[in-house]
Amino acid sequence: MKREDVYKLIDGERDYQDNRWNDADRNVHDKDKSIAEWIIYMEKLLSDAQSKVYYLDPEGALEFIRKTTAVGVACMEHNETLPRKN
Repeated sequence: MKREDVYKLIDGERDYQDNRWNDADRNVHDKDKSIAEWIIYMEKLLSDAQSKVYYLDPEGALEFIRKTTAVGVACMEHNETLPRKN
């Protein structure tokens, strides 16, 4: 799979996440979440991916990898992230 296609998948997942979880009725908005909260969400999604691998479901595992990656992107969107220095 080409990198540009992977980025499209991540971008689509981010759009889904924003539409699904950022409604006005929620008490905690993404911009208010701590970095630790984002990491906990990512760890949960990675655990779900591991479970899919255990049950020999590679497509399911990749679904959770897509979700995990998109949550990492969301964390970086809401927290100033510096570029690599070297």
